[in-house]
Amino acid sequence: MAKEERRRLPQTTAGLINYSDEIEEGINLKPEIVLGIGFGICILVIVLRLAL
Repeated sequence: MAKEERRRLPQTTAGLINYSDEIEEGINLKPEIVLGIGFGICILVIVLRLAL
């Protein structure tokens, strides 16, 4: 019975790209600010629905 040989392929990044290194133009916001704006809008919508 032949012994099974294992060949290792070179590791790749599986198509993952770090976009923060490539794109530097435009508005740069921290993720905390984006989440805060989203939660703020949700709370505003809930308050307006309850008030009307």
